[in-house]
Amino acid sequence: MRKVLLSTVALMAMAGSAFAADLPSIKAPPPVYVPPPPVFSWTGFYIGVEGGGDFRNFHDNWTGNGIYKDAGLIGGVLGYNWQFNQFVVGLEGDAAAVLGGDQAYTYNGNLIYNNTLNSTYAAAIRGRLGMAVWDRALLYVAGGVAFGDVKVGYNNGILLPASYTTSRTGWTIGAGVDYAFTPNWITRIEYRYVDLGSGGYYNYGEFVHDGVNVTSNQVMGAIMYKFGGPVAEPVVARY
Repeated sequence: MRKVLLSTVALMAMAGSAFAADLPSIKAPPPVYVPPPPVFSWTGFYIGVEGGGDFRNFHDNWTGNGIYKDAGLIGGVLGYNWQFNQFVVGLEGDAAAVLGGDQAYTYNGNLIYNNTLNSTYAAAIRGRLGMAVWDRALLYVAGGVAFGDVKVGYNNGILLPASYTTSRTGWTIGAGVDYAFTPNWITRIEYRYVDLGSGGYYNYGEFVHDGVNVTSNQVMGAIMYKFGGPVAEPVVARY
């Protein structure tokens, strides 16, 4: 009887093993694929507003006197960037109004002859070269052609007050950093040096041909909107 019972248990164990082998294997489901976040690109058109400080130096060539004038700038900016790996090249134009009153100086301390010097606008067309660093930060240098005007006012107590205004073309160079705090919105801080050269005019105070050399140091901030979103990475099927 004992042998029969042991034989029965052995046969049942073998049958259970064979039945388990015939069952399909159960595998865990594959992990859900999560695509990587889109890659930000600086390529695209942008437009915005800018403002800052304009620290301008007017130097009169005849008298040797000058004025350091602190003024404000407010205007607009537009441009286009192309990104190649980490390098970014671009072309940009901007124009701003110079906000600040006339400032006068006295020729050789003599109150008879007062001269005022002023500018009303500043503009530039610049090329840019930068490097994308720190995720969405762009460090760049920029340079190109600068435009502006110079208004000379004079009153020597003999002639009626008069003024002379001339438009100028010069050069500018600077550097700054752009930061994209969203895929479309960009902030900026930048320094620029501007040289508008020495333009001539007839100085009725001294009855001589004169000229005024104009240079400027500008510290600018801007907020800009970039058209087009980030570039999505291609989805690759994974098995």
